Amino acid sequence: MDQYVDSLQQTMQQVLFSNDNNLIKEATKALNTQYFTDANCVPALVHIVEVSPQKEIRQLAAVELRKQVGNWWSKLDDDTRIAVKAQLLNIIVKEQDPYPRHSTARVIATIGRVEIPINTWPELITFLFQCCSSATAGHREVGVYVIYAIFEVTDAFSDNLGQLLELFSRTIVDPESQVVRTTTVQALGKMADFIEDDQKNEIAMFTDLVPQMVHVLKQCLDNNDEESAAKCFDVFDTLLLLEIPVLSKHVQSLIEFFLSVGANKSYESIMRVQGLSFLMWAIVYKKTKIQRLKLVGPMIQALMPIAAEEEPEDTDEDSPARLAFKVINTLGTNLPPQQVFPIASEGILTYMQNPDPLYRKAAMVTLAVLIEGSVDYIRPKFNDLLRIVCTGLQDPQPAVRRAACMALSSLAEEFDQEIAENHATLLPLVFNLMNEPTLEITKQACNALDAILEGLGDSILQYLPELMQKLLHMLDNAQGETRAIVVAAIGSAAHASGEAFTHYFTEVIKRLRHLMTLRSNEDELMLRAVSTDALGAIAEAVGKEAFRPYLNDLMNLAMEGLNLDNSRLRECGYYFFAGIAQVFEDEFSPYLGAIVPQLIRSCQLDENNTRVENETEDLDDVDADETEEDLNYVFKSAIADEKEVAADTIGELFQHTRSAFLPYVESTVKELVELSAHMADGVRKASCAALFNFLRTFYKMSNPEEWRAGLPVAVPLNNNVVQLNSLVLPAILNMWTDEDEKMVVVQICQEMVETVRLCGPGIVAEKIDAIAEHLNLIFEKKAYCQQELADDEGLLDEDEQAEFDALLISAASDLVGALAAVLGSSFIPYAKVFIPHIAKYYKKSKPSTERSMSIGCLGEIANGMGNGITEFSEQLFPLFVKSLSDEEEEVRSNAAFAIGALCQNTTVDMSSQYPGLLTALYPLFQGQSLPNVTDNACGAVARMIMKHPDAVPLDQVLPVFVQALPLKCDFEENEPVYKLLFSLIRSQNAWVGNHMARLLAIFTEVLSKEDELKPHTRQEMIETIKGLNQQFPALNIAASPLGHYLS
Repeated sequence: MDQYVDSLQQTMQQVLFSNDNNLIKEATKALNTQYFTDANCVPALVHIVEVSPQKEIRQLAAVELRKQVGNWWSKLDDDTRIAVKAQLLNIIVKEQDPYPRHSTARVIATIGRVEIPINTWPELITFLFQCCSSATAGHREVGVYVIYAIFEVTDAFSDNLGQLLELFSRTIVDPESQVVRTTTVQALGKMADFIEDDQKNEIAMFTDLVPQMVHVLKQCLDNNDEESAAKCFDVFDTLLLLEIPVLSKHVQSLIEFFLSVGANKSYESIMRVQGLSFLMWAIVYKKTKIQRLKLVGPMIQALMPIAAEEEPEDTDEDSPARLAFKVINTLGTNLPPQQVFPIASEGILTYMQNPDPLYRKAAMVTLAVLIEGSVDYIRPKFNDLLRIVCTGLQDPQPAVRRAACMALSSLAEEFDQEIAENHATLLPLVFNLMNEPTLEITKQACNALDAILEGLGDSILQYLPELMQKLLHMLDNAQGETRAIVVAAIGSAAHASGEAFTHYFTEVIKRLRHLMTLRSNEDELMLRAVSTDALGAIAEAVGKEAFRPYLNDLMNLAMEGLNLDNSRLRECGYYFFAGIAQVFEDEFSPYLGAIVPQLIRSCQLDENNTRVENETEDLDDVDADETEEDLNYVFKSAIADEKEVAADTIGELFQHTRSAFLPYVESTVKELVELSAHMADGVRKASCAALFNFLRTFYKMSNPEEWRAGLPVAVPLNNNVVQLNSLVLPAILNMWTDEDEKMVVVQICQEMVETVRLCGPGIVAEKIDAIAEHLNLIFEKKAYCQQELADDEGLLDEDEQAEFDALLISAASDLVGALAAVLGSSFIPYAKVFIPHIAKYYKKSKPSTERSMSIGCLGEIANGMGNGITEFSEQLFPLFVKSLSDEEEEVRSNAAFAIGALCQNTTVDMSSQYPGLLTALYPLFQGQSLPNVTDNACGAVARMIMKHPDAVPLDQVLPVFVQALPLKCDFEENEPVYKLLFSLIRSQNAWVGNHMARLLAIFTEVLSKEDELKPHTRQEMIETIKGLNQQFPALNIAASPLGHYLS
């Protein structure tokens, strides 16, 4: 045995200390093939850990011992096991170096995982308590660390939690050892995973220790002990995720403490960043508590001064200021804007007056990061905010101008219409900034321009010559990242200007074609990627005829880019292919054979292949039999981004190439279903969109008969659609059940709405109860994505909610409306559940967006259910009438639609209510700045007249009604409007006969526009005109603009 041990030790020395890589490989191979092949290696390694004078050898022996114990422990005889356990306890007390000591602790923990549950190592817990109570600090460090190591790998001490918590109440205040105190905090973090929610005493004991845990962290910070502080920060981050409320009683003091950490300039930047990071996650997981304690205001007031600090030049480096902005953004996206924005806007206005440019810069960036979560709330304040941003764009300090560009970009992304209306003010300012010598300002100005152009529409045409001259000059002279941003702006200019871009196409494509050949370094690959992406948008703008001469060459370059081992280049290649497929449709088919396999490879990329060990000092200290749950993975977001784009592209390629894509359907659907369970929410959203896109495409390809509302399904789906749906819908519902991201659920609802309205009830017939249950959970705020963790006081029942929360409710209500439309009267049992939920969102204390959503959804239900709405008439009628006089136009618009749908479909005779209804509707025909309001009022009146013509004084109503025609915006209401007019013409209504010239003028205007009438209504209008021409030759229709419809 001695010879075996000596030889083993020599081989380990060769692994550690040899300078010859070949010898190291040979020695490593020898360890695995000669020494670790039987159980004798365990006592041999224990002996080396005990006696070797070299700490590196003791460390490696302990690391290997942990692995081999996992392999051979059960093969050892009882006497050897007893001897090894005793030796290890003796070794760890004597070991003075922390690394081999920690590795030995992990060996003890690995054995404990086996021995403690079967009560074959009773000496261990006695030993640990003795160590923790020892007068020697080193022994106390050993005891606490072994307990920590055991909690890392097993719940074997779950029956001893009370005893251990009592022990920790002493070790956490150890009078001389920071190591004991810090390790106690770590052990508490691991122990918390094993406390069940019914263990009230243990929860209370743990809760009482939280202030001491905070004190330990403060000591680490005050002592500038970054390593120990980082361990404590990790514990607090972990405690936020628990399903037991150990932090609830301390949320206020924790928020105040971590704010003080973030603000304390005497601490190292990295520690302040970690403190602010805790706040970010606290907002996500404890937002109800934060609202209840009214901490939002104090948090913003504390964060904004931090945001006004200097930032490092390296844009990838975290800093207190950057984390402060992230925390403010998290507040804005997770909490009601009414609670966040007013306080922040006070700070923004104050900071904009500060002579220190850092404060003015902080004001601009704060505004930029708050816009995302406050869109509906700040819409009425848009003009005031834009003035502030314009002030920032003209600030004398470059840093402020740069930040103002960021704020303008954020506004442009969310308020495209409002930004477009202010183009005359904004574009000259942005053009000036693009001329600045400061590179960072030029970049941000181009980003702002890019965002503005996305929503500019026809307004771009007056600027296009100057804009393209400037962009082409910058493209020829700029360097690095700025050049890439200019290319992106050219793509956006093409998207906004459409066919008008053709004038610049030749000059642009010769430059971008060259950029698509670059490949020398990462900067060139980035420029190549952005150019590839932009050319997809340019192809859509100029059309297939202009683009066709360049198609094959650019396709080959894009496909070449897929093989250059650059994820961003592959993404942009996929964007390009999707754009080209949209333009060329069937002509794109020959490229599918080369592109689809690459898309599948992207979907199959494995980002879970880099492992991070819990303790870097423990070398490669991982059990051979560790399960996947024991491993920590590095998430590679670049690969996730690539998968997201690949999934989107797959859906679009099938949509545009249709039958040519059929050979790839089975393989791509398999990948998309796999991606529906991906860890990245963007990938899940993309797979959801693509799967529903597949369903819609298959449906359109099946030459379907128009569906009819109701269950059982009257018009069966094509068998191909049925088979695909049998894969898609279960995958989507599985995804929905476990989905923790609200925006993914929003995507599911939106995609399902579009698909259901196109394909009819057959898509959901088999799963309607499951879908209804998911929706009901959302309305009850019990869906998985709505759950907060561990708050023993429950959820807040407040009218205010974060806009992302409101968006979820809105998306769910849209789906309810779509289901009502395809189920018709079969929706009655579901309506009984949903109508009360949705109606509660209409009350004065709710934001206008929620009141609008409520009435809009109820109107869709009334419209979709047909006469099935009858039993709900008494419940809905007063709500609709009340909402006709709502202070917000959007609500009044939805109310007009809703009351019209109810009057049309209910079998209850509502004619006695008509006088009051007409009085309530009359103001909607006058002075409405939102065209939808009057359009929907016209639709309502038309429906009322058709249902009970004798109950309406036509001579009084029709002049007001016809004066509002043609409709301006909501062209769906053309259906009831013209159905009524055609009926009145056929019945030779006297008022209509006297005003036929006016009606013909309306028909002329409507027929001149292709997209305002549905085909059947357009045809009926033409037939009506022909009939009038025959019946009333004096109208001289043949000589009017309507004459060409007579032939």
